Amino acid sequence: MMRSMFSGVSSIRVHQTRMDVIANNIANVNTDGFKSQRATFADAFYQNLQGASGPDPAFGRAGRNPMQVGLGLNLASIDNLMHQGVARRTDNPLDVAIEGGGFFIVRDRGGANLFTRAGRIERDAHWNLHISGNSLMGWGTVRCSETPGGWAVNRGLLEPISLSGEKQNMPSEATTRVNFTGNLNRTDLNVQTRQGLPGEPTTVDMRYREVPKTIFDSLGNKYTITLRYTYHQEFSEAAESPHGYWTMEALGDYYVDNNGDWELWQGTGMPPANAVRLVHAYRDDDPQRRDPALIAICFLGEYGETGTAGYVNQFATLAQSSVTIAFNSNGDMVGMGHVGEPLGGGWQSPLEFDPESRGDGWWGGREFNASIIPVRGVAPSATFGDTSMSSSSISYYDPETGNTRIADGQLTMNFTELGQRGQANTSVRALTWDGGGPGVLEDISVGQDGTIMGRYSNGRDRILGQIPLAFFSNPAGLDRVGGSFWRATANSGMFDGVGLVGQMIGSALEGSNVDLAGEFTDMITTQRGFQAASRTITVSDEMLQELVNLKR
Repeated sequence: MMRSMFSGVSSIRVHQTRMDVIANNIANVNTDGFKSQRATFADAFYQNLQGASGPDPAFGRAGRNPMQVGLGLNLASIDNLMHQGVARRTDNPLDVAIEGGGFFIVRDRGGANLFTRAGRIERDAHWNLHISGNSLMGWGTVRCSETPGGWAVNRGLLEPISLSGEKQNMPSEATTRVNFTGNLNRTDLNVQTRQGLPGEPTTVDMRYREVPKTIFDSLGNKYTITLRYTYHQEFSEAAESPHGYWTMEALGDYYVDNNGDWELWQGTGMPPANAVRLVHAYRDDDPQRRDPALIAICFLGEYGETGTAGYVNQFATLAQSSVTIAFNSNGDMVGMGHVGEPLGGGWQSPLEFDPESRGDGWWGGREFNASIIPVRGVAPSATFGDTSMSSSSISYYDPETGNTRIADGQLTMNFTELGQRGQANTSVRALTWDGGGPGVLEDISVGQDGTIMGRYSNGRDRILGQIPLAFFSNPAGLDRVGGSFWRATANSGMFDGVGLVGQMIGSALEGSNVDLAGEFTDMITTQRGFQAASRTITVSDEMLQELVNLKR
């Protein structure tokens, strides 16, 4: 009789614990990143009244099962249910929801690592990122010339993510590389009548398309140049020959080096053989407010050079004002180079193309370098492009200073994504480029892989870091410490302090994974179990009362 009472007491105690778990789940139905729990039961130990016995055919005895009386139930486990919660949009760029497994890594004031699924990222006055006052841990950046913007993520040991210091300001940077993409369709071009070159009719219809592009010097001054793509001819004489070729030139006025004097050539027809095309690259949106800066965009010749530094006036005699781009019959670019004499000697047809021997002034690859030479209207301390390549650039005599100068830098233009296909319209644009004026950090956003991008006042973006995630072999084994934070335990697996790339959703938060319908159902069954257990105690008490009454 006492056993039944103790069983009822144990049942009441465990059902109360289950109700506590259910109440906590329901209370956190709107807690970001909350993971619900469940309480499970297991029967307690048993008192054996009689052991089991096997059958004995010799004496005609049958086997008997054991007789046991249970002594109630125990709490088997309180499990963490780690399935995904529903993400909701918040339109806050600092809110990040995790898609799939993983946890954000934060460090508390004592230096201990904590983990959370609630991506409510905040920043303080010094642009330190934190979650509920705990420093958000992540990867910093290092300089890398191979990536857009010149910075790359350094995936090493984690450190508190801080966007202060040099990340607050983006210095001026000269444009060194432009990657072009698009299509050149010979039937979708502008048409203009020009004077024929030697060997051509008196007038020729020039088919072309002009593409403006902005570049920057090292001081952040902006220069707008216009590149003209002109279609010339289709070829089919030999299998190794280009199927068609175009010339690309930087538009501008022609200047002539006449005994050390720069003069604007205003004649008609073809310019003299030593004319060099200079570009009116305005440093202001309104040309009337500032004199234009004149720069020369000189395309390098075969093997990437036009001359040797130190020779005066090679600028006028060796500089190429255009470069030729060749396509095969599939519309893929197969090479580039210069055809015939530069500026005035007549353009010849490239009858052969051999990228290995680099014959006839052609070479393989899909990019080339252009020398950028400031002539006037440019700040003396400003440089253009990649100055490390200036030793292979051309030199010229500067009549304003009386000194010999070489190109301030070189601009690499890449045409990997450019094609010549008839089914697409002509559309050429700069896909990516570097360089720009100074800027101040205004806002940040987080990408799907946790990459933190900074948006600056100059309109440019820069990688500022990356938010990694911590993964555990048994995330349900983590220890809750409150505030939507978890701590690693021996059964969850330990964190090595490095982190991994995960999947995230920017401007969103992961909601609680509490299922209200299931919680209310469990609450009903828990209540009924509690009531039934209390009835067993009541009945056991009445039976004891009857037993006591036997004395009367």
